Amino acid sequence: MITTRYKSAFTFLTDPVARVLVQLGVAPTAITLAGLFLVFVSCLFLVMTHQILVFCLLVGAASVLDAIDGAVARGGGRVTKFGSYLDAVCDRYAEGVVVLAVAAVTGYWVLSGIVLWGALLVSYTKARAAMEVPVSNQEWPDLMERTERGVVFIVGLAASQVIPWRGGGHDLFWWTLVVLSILVHATAIQRVLRARRLIRQRHHATSW
Repeated sequence: MITTRYKSAFTFLTDPVARVLVQLGVAPTAITLAGLFLVFVSCLFLVMTHQILVFCLLVGAASVLDAIDGAVARGGGRVTKFGSYLDAVCDRYAEGVVVLAVAAVTGYWVLSGIVLWGALLVSYTKARAAMEVPVSNQEWPDLMERTERGVVFIVGLAASQVIPWRGGGHDLFWWTLVVLSILVHATAIQRVLRARRLIRQRHHATSW
């Protein structure tokens, strides 16, 4: 929802940095790949050291790069379809490795798997609909898009390190994963219902 509806509201933060990078001749693809590399390094660091708060800061820095690459592409007149495609693929890699690295450290494998499964379905339900009928990104302002998932995941993880609360014998991050598990699968269902409506409208299909 943030990504789709309010992304333009944050351009005042990314555009000044993007202009500098454009002047320096930095390619947007290089920024995309640098962000992914930083995520992988951060995950390796987490698995080796178990320093969760430092990991959260590193992933936050990688997220900044992810926000800037598009602004650099637009500012430098280097927007391409492959660039958008590569950015989406890198996002999937980044989200997957973060969830798995955190699961390796926390031991919350089942909940992490459910969250990752739902995240993949959220992405797939939109991509598959686009294979059936033309769709626009603006038509998918759903509950837990990648930005929302990432924010809730990292904030919940960091908060669990400084807030000693344990509800039902489980720490705050365990409950964060429970909430994410519910919300991401609700979002996947939301997208299936929207896809059904769009496909019917654009194919003039009858009810089933």
